Amino acid sequence: MKTPFAAGASTAQAPAVPVRFPYSWLLALFLATLGMWIGLLASAQILLPSQIESIDPANKVWLLGLVTGVAAAAAVVSSPVAGALSDRTTWRFGRRRSWVAAFSLLCTAALLALPWQSTVLGAGVCWIVVHASVSGMHVALCAAVPDRIPVHQRGMVSAVAGLAQPLGLVAGTLLVSSVDTATGYLLVAMLVPALTVPYALLAKDVPGSLEPSADRQSFRISLADLYVKPRQHPDFAWAWAGRFMAQLATSLATVYLLYFLRDKVRVADAAEGVAVLSLLFTSGLIVASLIAGRLSDRIGRRKVFVIVSSLLSATGLVTMALVPVWPAAMAAAAMLGAGYGVYFAIDQALVTELLPRARDRGKDLGVMNMAGSGAVALAPLIAANAVALGGYSALFILAASLAVAGGLFVWPVKAVS
Repeated sequence: MKTPFAAGASTAQAPAVPVRFPYSWLLALFLATLGMWIGLLASAQILLPSQIESIDPANKVWLLGLVTGVAAAAAVVSSPVAGALSDRTTWRFGRRRSWVAAFSLLCTAALLALPWQSTVLGAGVCWIVVHASVSGMHVALCAAVPDRIPVHQRGMVSAVAGLAQPLGLVAGTLLVSSVDTATGYLLVAMLVPALTVPYALLAKDVPGSLEPSADRQSFRISLADLYVKPRQHPDFAWAWAGRFMAQLATSLATVYLLYFLRDKVRVADAAEGVAVLSLLFTSGLIVASLIAGRLSDRIGRRKVFVIVSSLLSATGLVTMALVPVWPAAMAAAAMLGAGYGVYFAIDQALVTELLPRARDRGKDLGVMNMAGSGAVALAPLIAANAVALGGYSALFILAASLAVAGGLFVWPVKAVS
């Protein structure tokens, strides 16, 4: 029997009418999210590491860590700012899709500029724009879910939307793994706006502000506007900490995957190996996340799924650490996919029920997304030191520990069962 979801500040103004599946808005949301992740993840997994390696092969590890870390730091800033801007946007085209369209074009421009860069500085500047743009798109798309979807359907919707990330990784890596770097950047740059068009044209937003306010027309944003006080909203703070740990674990596991396969596992074609592991990762994710999302909605529980999924991810990471051979890597990729898919699908649904105010959904989700972007920013530096001190095994053991912590940090959350 279904257990009712708790009602609180974050759900008081949630939509109450269920949506039907398949649903054109959900499809448009999925496609826009897919294009965004193809642009970021295919470039991050294959194109950017290859470009950095061609510029300075001797220092590729540290330089890749520096570039991706600084870009992720820019994404930390852009996420809550973009969310707050979308909250305050009132023009007719739509407060969410206006920013989705704008950031997709900015991301495309930066991707098109990347092949022309022959220095680490030039590539780094372009990558900062790519990552910050994707962060802006992401928060606007995330905010559209609590705007339109009732609480008891968010697990399934989050799972479906969440499939775009691994599918984007697989499709993108398969697309670029057999072409040169310049052609790869061109292909993903064209897909970002192409897949965003349905959302920009068809996915109408809900009406402006849910709560009248004198400052809704103002785009001036201060640090105080972006801050969510942990003492006033402890559940939000616990969820933020859990997401940070979980994303840090995932980022540590993937940032040097190309180098791990090439240098430790000794795969002949490391780029193709990344594509194969991505496919296995996605297979595990699709099955696990859709089942868990549906089941979570039916029984009205979120936390138990998050905790179990974190343990599954940790198992996969320990396998990679202790058995660095190709068959074990393939099995670990499937486990990681299942754990990752369940965690981030259900965690996203959980977070939408903890947002402090309906009128600030975009900003608050942007603050929540800072946990992920901050983890991505720190991961390359932490990973580089872990590899230098203890090799790739130490890196994966550290990632497994953080994955467990990410699951346990949601246990103190009281507003969601």
